[in-house]
Amino acid sequence: MLTTTGARTGRKHRVPLGALDIDGRLVVVASAMGAPRHPGWYHNIRHNPLVQVETDSETFEAMASLPPDRDPLFAEIVARAPGFADYQARTTRVLPVVELHRIDDTRRMGDWLVEVHDWLRAELKELRAELDCGTPRRLSTRCAGFCTALTRHHTGEGQHIFPMLAQRFPALAPALAKLNEEHLVVARLQEEIQRLVGSETDPVRLRAEFDRLRSELDSHFEYEERTLVAALNALLPAPPG
Repeated sequence: MLTTTGARTGRKHRVPLGALDIDGRLVVVASAMGAPRHPGWYHNIRHNPLVQVETDSETFEAMASLPPDRDPLFAEIVARAPGFADYQARTTRVLPVVELHRIDDTRRMGDWLVEVHDWLRAELKELRAELDCGTPRRLSTRCAGFCTALTRHHTGEGQHIFPMLAQRFPALAPALAKLNEEHLVVARLQEEIQRLVGSETDPVRLRAEFDRLRSELDSHFEYEERTLVAALNALLPAPPG
């Protein structure tokens, strides 16, 4: 049994499905027995991928994603359950395959993202304190180190994490677009702060720009954690170390 949230109504919808375990991956097919249109539950998961899964032995929350290897995965599904080939033959639409990723309590990629954000938050707090009492040389060095770390973090997200999430979870597209735009705003603020730190001529403006950067990042981190942590935890383990 799969419980989804209605894309238009927001109400819960519970539907029985035939699920398969393909090498440890729990998958379902939006076949609707070969009907010309995708079933309602599939439209729902494209708007909200958080679902509940009930089996004969357990109930758990999961994230429903669109696997990048759909074609070979569907071929394996057909090999194990030939009826899906009949359903595909009845319709011109490509039957979507959906992978259900269990959400559990082990440390995962989303938890690691929060840890990185917390480290960056702490660095920002210390940097702000040094604006009032630190030496210019020490402040310049720490600011350069922080900006380098933040740039690497955002570059990794923009080049790898965000495209992967966009492919797997269509519902996240607006959030990912917003986060990419915020990366550009933050990058411009970083450049201005580094310029002001290097010139050491306008401490009042430097404090104002730094406070603006801190505010932008606080908002950015909070939104990113609220929208992406569950999906990242469902897909990926935390990096080692």
